[in-house]
Amino acid sequence: MGDPESALVIAIGKAYHQAGVPSDQLEALMSATALALHRELQVTALPTSITAALGPGDAQKIVLLRLQPGEIDLHRLALLNIVFERIVQQQISTALATKEVERIGSLRYVAQPVQTVSAYCMLSAGAAVILNGHAPEIAAAAIVGVVVGSLSVLARRSPTIARLFEVLAAFAATAIVTGYAALVHPVSAYIPIVAGVIQVLPGLQLTEALHELAYRNLVAGTARLGGVFMTLLSLGCGYALGIALFGPGPMHVTKIFATPIPWYELALAVGGIAAAISILENARRIDVPYVFGSCGVAEIAYRVFAALPGHQVAAFGAALVVGIVTSIGARAAHVPQAVLLIPGLLILVPGSLSYESILFVQSDAADAAGIAVNSILAAVEIVAGLVLAQLFIAPRRAQ
Repeated sequence: MGDPESALVIAIGKAYHQAGVPSDQLEALMSATALALHRELQVTALPTSITAALGPGDAQKIVLLRLQPGEIDLHRLALLNIVFERIVQQQISTALATKEVERIGSLRYVAQPVQTVSAYCMLSAGAAVILNGHAPEIAAAAIVGVVVGSLSVLARRSPTIARLFEVLAAFAATAIVTGYAALVHPVSAYIPIVAGVIQVLPGLQLTEALHELAYRNLVAGTARLGGVFMTLLSLGCGYALGIALFGPGPMHVTKIFATPIPWYELALAVGGIAAAISILENARRIDVPYVFGSCGVAEIAYRVFAALPGHQVAAFGAALVVGIVTSIGARAAHVPQAVLLIPGLLILVPGSLSYESILFVQSDAADAAGIAVNSILAAVEIVAGLVLAQLFIAPRRAQ
């Protein structure tokens, strides 16, 4: 741009966007950087673009960046946070900061195929336990996780598979559960299907969209909601294709009633999910204990609130606890709050209920509508809990 300070502001915005930061927080980060560098800035961030006006009045320079939606990368977020703090505290030169931000932004983490497949398997099996699945549901979900993980590895090399990933994942889950229920053991169908595609579900994106809307970032929130809807529609298409080819058998399997989950099974499930999140979201080794702690706090808080008389607001209470604990932890450990917060949200987000509403829409539209409403209400509760937590204990700077 000719102006090193303005170029640094744009570089910070692009790097944070590609690391998966929500639009409202991205705007705050860019504004804080511009203020530290004594530059005037007006910025609008969307899931697929950044528009920034730098400079005073009619002398502004407009920068428009068209970007792919960012994917959460805890490693890059942690590194960017270090540079951001040094910029705000004026402990680093503009030239060096720009070079470091561009280096971090160019980092691309790709887990090894075996790691990816193992992570999907652990995530699916752990989710099946949390959804009150028994041994057959857990086994079926683990198989689905292996297949979906393998598809994600193939998607890295094939643009066609990447574009159809959600459809193929849902189709594979439906086909595997149908075959498992017919040939191996009856299952409560929605548990292994939902758990098998849990990584694909847009629960976190739904929560981020509502968070953006709550902070009056209406365009970004609406755009992100559109992405959530398209992901769910793709999953629904894959499920419908599977039912069309293999029949609705799993939907008519005798229902298996839930029983209390032994504490050790729940602990193993949460541990497996935390390990999978650490791999898939690229957590630094030093941050892995924080990921495990965040997942544990979120699950314990949710279980405690769900056991109380006011269990209808368990998601709100759990999100409030997670928000407060992660704010305190971020201050004490000097790490980005996202490193602590995102794993907890991935446990709490209601993406599974969103997909469940699509699964049952063919058999009972009324039940599907009720589940979809519950999903949205749960997301609203999570956002409300996070907002209230920020009022109690504000995050460090603009993180």
